[in-house]
Amino acid sequence: MKIDESYVARRRFLGGMIGGGAGALALGIGLPLVQYAGNLREAPPPPRVEVPLADGDLGPGRSKLIRYGSIPVLLFRTPEPQSELKAFVAVCTHFDCTVGYREDKNCIFCACHEGYYDVDGKVIAGPPPRPLRPVYHRFHEGRLFVALEKENLEER
Repeated sequence: MKIDESYVARRRFLGGMIGGGAGALALGIGLPLVQYAGNLREAPPPPRVEVPLADGDLGPGRSKLIRYGSIPVLLFRTPEPQSELKAFVAVCTHFDCTVGYREDKNCIFCACHEGYYDVDGKVIAGPPPRPLRPVYHRFHEGRLFVALEKENLEER
């Protein structure tokens, strides 16, 4: 009779091991999925954002990445003689990589797949299918405001 008892104990042990392993696997897969699904419900961006003047006061040919809610925004000032402030959503339209301004070439560059945009956000080379989305900005009483929609800047 000792053989039958050990057979049941072994079966129970193996069943527990397989069940425990399956539970650990499900938890290892399920927990990140639940966290990811929670991130899908992020708050919409604000209508406009006030940028600290130190971030908006760029010299010619200089750039800076700022946050517009959860959206990265590229602020840059074109070189002399025009030297105007430009702002675009800093997400490449090809594969959502973050873009940056290249002072030496006076263009916006995506390092992921070598996409190039001109200073107006239009594609000049590489795989990006669409131009960059502009971000509207204006100075008001010594402060810089940025917004995704132009009418949100006029509410002041």
